[in-house]
Amino acid sequence: MQLLKSEYYELPKAYNRTLIRLLVQSPTRMFCYWEVSDKTIKEFNRKYANYDNSIAVLKITNLTHNYSYSIPVSPFANNYYIDVEDSGCNYQVELGRIAKSKFVNLYTSNIAMVPSGKPVVGYNTDEILFANYLCIANKSKIKIYGSKEHYSRFKNQNHTAFEGQKMLGSSESFMGSSENSMLFS
Repeated sequence: MQLLKSEYYELPKAYNRTLIRLLVQSPTRMFCYWEVSDKTIKEFNRKYANYDNSIAVLKITNLTHNYSYSIPVSPFANNYYIDVEDSGCNYQVELGRIAKSKFVNLYTSNIAMVPSGKPVVGYNTDEILFANYLCIANKSKIKIYGSKEHYSRFKNQNHTAFEGQKMLGSSESFMGSSENSMLFS
C-alpha cells in the first residue's frame, strides 16, 4: 500500500511587509488589517524612538468631509473593525505610532468608499433600488438589476425584454463609475 504525500500547505503567519488594507463591511463599519516589517521597525527605532515604547494608532480620515480622528490599538493587534458615523463617504486609514507626542505615519491604506445606508426609491414606482443599479429586464415576475452600462449593452443587443422599458433612476457617483458594479460583471 502506497501512502500519498499530504498536500496540506500552511499559510505563513506574516510576510514581513509593511502594509494596511481597508475593506468596507457595511454603511457603518469598515475593517482593516495590517502588518509592519522588521525593516520598518528598525527604521522607526533609528529615526524616532523605541518602537515597543510607542503607542500604536490608527488615524481614520473622512476624505469626503475632510476630518480625521485617531484610535489607539493594542500593540499586538493586526486588524481592527472601525465604526463610522458618515455613510456615503470616502475613507482612508493611516497606520502609525505616537512617539514623543507626535504621530508618525508608517503606512497609508487604500481609499474605501462606504456606501450610503439609505435606499434610493425609483420615481413613479413602488420599487426600492440601490444607487447605481436599475431594472434592466422585467419579464414574467422576474426582475433583473444591473448598472447603467449593462442596461445599454443589453438594450443594444436587441433583447425583446426592453421594448417599452424605461430606465429607473441611478447614481453614477455612488460607486465612482459603473465599472465598479458587482452585478453582471
